[in-house]
Amino acid sequence: MNRKCMGAVLNKINRLLKMERLQWLPVMVMCALIINTLPAKAALTASGGTVEYFTPNMFKKGSQVERIQRAIDEAQKYKAKVVIPGYDAIKKSAIWLIDKAILLPGNTELELDNCTIKLSDRCRDNFIRSANAGLEISDVKPLSNIRIVGKGNVLLEGAANPRATGDHNKTLSMDPKGFSQSYGTDAGKPGENQKGGWRNHAIILAQVDAFEISGIQLKDYHAHGIVLERCTNGLVRDISFQVRQAVTIAGVEKQVLNQDGLGVRFGCRNIIIERCRGNSGDDFINIGLTDTGVPAGAENVNVVSGSVYKGATDNIANIYLQNWQDFYSISHRAIRIMPVGKLRIQNVFVENMTINALSAQGLVAEYAANIRGLFVNNIVTYQPVKAKGIRDASFRDILYLGKGDAIDVANSDTVVVDNVRKALF
Repeated sequence: MNRKCMGAVLNKINRLLKMERLQWLPVMVMCALIINTLPAKAALTASGGTVEYFTPNMFKKGSQVERIQRAIDEAQKYKAKVVIPGYDAIKKSAIWLIDKAILLPGNTELELDNCTIKLSDRCRDNFIRSANAGLEISDVKPLSNIRIVGKGNVLLEGAANPRATGDHNKTLSMDPKGFSQSYGTDAGKPGENQKGGWRNHAIILAQVDAFEISGIQLKDYHAHGIVLERCTNGLVRDISFQVRQAVTIAGVEKQVLNQDGLGVRFGCRNIIIERCRGNSGDDFINIGLTDTGVPAGAENVNVVSGSVYKGATDNIANIYLQNWQDFYSISHRAIRIMPVGKLRIQNVFVENMTINALSAQGLVAEYAANIRGLFVNNIVTYQPVKAKGIRDASFRDILYLGKGDAIDVANSDTVVVDNVRKALF
């Protein structure tokens, strides 16, 4: 027991002595009872009584992910945070190998402390998901106050031999080819879904207000890295993405598709995304979504909360992308804004960016008539800025290091293009 915990116990004993004039023998018995009621190794505040954190190392029974979930469930009772440390003292392992998603209820702070979390080859699920959403959950209830905070070196890594990869449009194959197939050992297995989908994403928050995701490296995940669905008032910070559109199986490279970095989907508003880096397979960030008519809780869909546009509440607004350095997409766009169909996107701020020369494309705004307020400032790029037909926008201080025209946007009454120039070297 640490000093804070012991101090709390002694203070309680002292109060009992003063109130009850207890003799020492009964007090010793009572002391033992008090100690035994405390969660193992729980840290108490100086006031005595509020548990500061739980870790899965406090629980000896169950798989690694079951013990993590147990820590989360216990933390809810005490309004405490959860810490996943760098070492599993029960399994004697420096890797937390999980078989299913870690589910986060509202009012949860999950601290990842210099740890590695890896998906097992049995896992066909996310690393982390808000607990309000999942298979057959058709009514996604709102949650609030979820923080996922990495401290030190934190790595979330995909499976060595994944059961499924790719989005809902991809068919699983043990030897995938072309643009319609992605690797997965569930290919051809009776009773297993033969498409990809939202279960392949690394982190999903659905209908969460007031959130933070920070300080994490995502490596070789199975579809998208971070997906925000109908989330508001949040911060995503210091995230690194590392994928290669492949997984090595018995020395052979197998194709993995749809490894986007971030997805900002229906209903997202008031979100800052800053200091991201690394590379994606597909779009590094994709803001928007296509209404495919598939409701929440279904399997063959790219978002767990449903790919059905519900009107103005599903419009996207006030997204701030800032201070991203040396990032790129292997095969698609570095930044993609795509308000398809009835979806409207308002006020996207893109500033202080360096897009790596390796990116297949740069900033691309599609369906520009559905965008109001695109503000691009202080960008270095090797790929042209594409936003043909955009209105209510500004493009300032852009240094273009590529070939051809730097931008396909012209000055107008509603668009400002200022100091966009091509480098002379």
